[in-house]
Amino acid sequence: MSMTPAATGSPTRLRRALPWAVLGMLGVLAFGAYLRFAERGPLGIDAWWHGVATATRGSAAYAIAVFMAEAGDGIGAAACTAIAVALLIAVRRPRDAVAVASALLLGVLASETIKALVLRPRPWDQLYTAHGGSYPSGHSMGAAALAVSLALVVAGVRALPRAAARWAAAAATCWIALMMWSRTALHVHWLTDTLAGAVLGAGIAVVVRYAWFAPHRRVAGRRRG
Repeated sequence: MSMTPAATGSPTRLRRALPWAVLGMLGVLAFGAYLRFAERGPLGIDAWWHGVATATRGSAAYAIAVFMAEAGDGIGAAACTAIAVALLIAVRRPRDAVAVASALLLGVLASETIKALVLRPRPWDQLYTAHGGSYPSGHSMGAAALAVSLALVVAGVRALPRAAARWAAAAATCWIALMMWSRTALHVHWLTDTLAGAVLGAGIAVVVRYAWFAPHRRVAGRRRG
């Protein structure tokens, strides 16, 4: 079953998702401004979750959390992205490959810029070494940007059954949730940091996908007409 001639997904669904993606990113910026100028410390929900989500050193949960931390750091995230891009190029989907890489690059740029502006302190009882600002979570952003981008790729391949898109969406959701949990279990981020990172990454993935494929569809449509 060839993936080469398949279309890139439903433009209608992308158009419907686009306003929500933009709204979510604006919400991340607005909450960041609140943290910068009003309250940098943990909110009530942050403090509650901080007490609930924890991983004892030496436990299986701690090992999983550390694995996720390594997989989502600079080198790990770059390696995962490079593998995904290489596979997409190998199956002759270069536009998908560029969209995935673009989403990760823009996500890192946006995340690091917001961190530098908000300057929210990290939790004081870290179980794993982490540096820099706490808001938003870069690991959660990267996990969401990559997972959502790949889920959109799968959803856009008409040669695949519809169930593949549902499984890809479920896998993406689980990966993002696991990364969010790991960052809070290691006490290197507050819950709202991880939520903001996930929303930011997912939003950027949708916007980048739309930017790369919607104009291409319009041009193709005019040519067929």
